Amino acid sequence: MGKFNDSRLILSAGTIPKASFVERVEAAKAAGFDAISLFPQQYLAAQRKEKLSVADMKSILADNQIALDEVDPLLDWLGEGVSPSETLMMEMADTFGARSVNVASAFVSDLPWDVIVERFSAVAKRAAAHGLRADLEFLPWTQVGSLSTTLKLLDEAAQPNAGVMFDFWHFFNSTDDLATLNALTAEQAAQITSFQLNDMPETIEKFSYGKNWVYIMDMAQGAIDSLRVLGKDGLLNVAVKAQYPHPDAQQMMKDALCSRLMPGDGVQPVKEVLSILSEKGVQPAIGIEVFNLDNYKLTPAEVAQRAMRAYQSVLAD
Repeated sequence: MGKFNDSRLILSAGTIPKASFVERVEAAKAAGFDAISLFPQQYLAAQRKEKLSVADMKSILADNQIALDEVDPLLDWLGEGVSPSETLMMEMADTFGARSVNVASAFVSDLPWDVIVERFSAVAKRAAAHGLRADLEFLPWTQVGSLSTTLKLLDEAAQPNAGVMFDFWHFFNSTDDLATLNALTAEQAAQITSFQLNDMPETIEKFSYGKNWVYIMDMAQGAIDSLRVLGKDGLLNVAVKAQYPHPDAQQMMKDALCSRLMPGDGVQPVKEVLSILSEKGVQPAIGIEVFNLDNYKLTPAEVAQRAMRAYQSVLAD
């Protein structure tokens, strides 16, 4: 198996969502990551709750030799023009010298296909003006729900800075399989520019009362964060009105936000996927993104160390 030697390793924001900015950066450094990704609400919280200035954050990154490579996720890109959250995320990217913005297909499902293509093309052009790659993340409960669909969209959008955010959880829950990967052309493989690496359990157990309460509190905080990032109009016009074609959309979203495993700790063919994509010449930025409520029981440093060990394990021959 190829070793992805040229790939940068990113400690993804969702793996330690409750960490402070300092904890996040120091955990990434101690575990051997090259960079972090950051959610916009985490950026705002660092200023509001942790009382860090932008200069403070840049100094913390520099002192630990950690880059902020990816701003994640841009959700409300489907309206006309630039949303407040896009403005905020481009500010983050410019401030920290990010390389990419993750453009998630969260709210595309009730729009005509040609509008989705047009709007993604527009946001990719705007990202290019900031020197950013626009990585489109497919979500299996939406209209852009698979790698195959995403490659079709990128082909029609025809933007040179556009790529695919290949989240392993979403791939394993999509209609694609290993045969899809084996059939990729060299040109298609080159469009896979980022990974979010993780794994899945064989079955997802029903939550205990305590864990379900943690999830409810997370969702409440998520609504507050969405108001801060998207604004009232953005939240009402985009998120609340979203229509999902998959009949199990709500459960799929809950599972994706709560029950992921470190790569190699589950039952999915993570090593096989990595092997195929390596042989195809894919050299992505590699984020370890493991949303799991059990991670809350550990320190950010402990979770980061587990993430790095898991990554090294799945790359071992």
